Amino acid sequence: MKEILFGRTGHPLIKELEKNIYAHRGYHDKPQIPENSVPAFKRAIERGWGAELDVHLLKDGSLLVFHDSDVRRCTGSEGILEEMTLQEAMALRLEGTSEKIPLFDEVLDLFENRGPLIIELKTYKGNHRELAEAVIRRLSSYKGLFC
Repeated sequence: MKEILFGRTGHPLIKELEKNIYAHRGYHDKPQIPENSVPAFKRAIERGWGAELDVHLLKDGSLLVFHDSDVRRCTGSEGILEEMTLQEAMALRLEGTSEKIPLFDEVLDLFENRGPLIIELKTYKGNHRELAEAVIRRLSSYKGLFC
């Protein structure tokens, strides 16, 4: 029998999440402060806001925060994020800046006990279960508000 994974719909903390302001992909200011970058997330925290972010699962099991599967729009490089290793993805830079694609752990460390998160899982070629399980494993020790 397969285990079924459920979201947090109806969770008692939803009311707490609804009280906040959220910066979509962080509080970015392109091209100086790219979306889904550490500086964009820090700017949101400085204002007391939460953030919406996007999480991808790389082929080596790493979790990165980035919007698109195709890296071209935000890096100018060719490739599909889910088909990369962490080492390959770390060589990319965001929007022509020196900023790299952040690890999910980096963003969680920034927000833990500081602000709420809306975490969007970006699936690719049927990896939804593996991605969800990896994110759930990581969030099991997270001390912060999220959905």
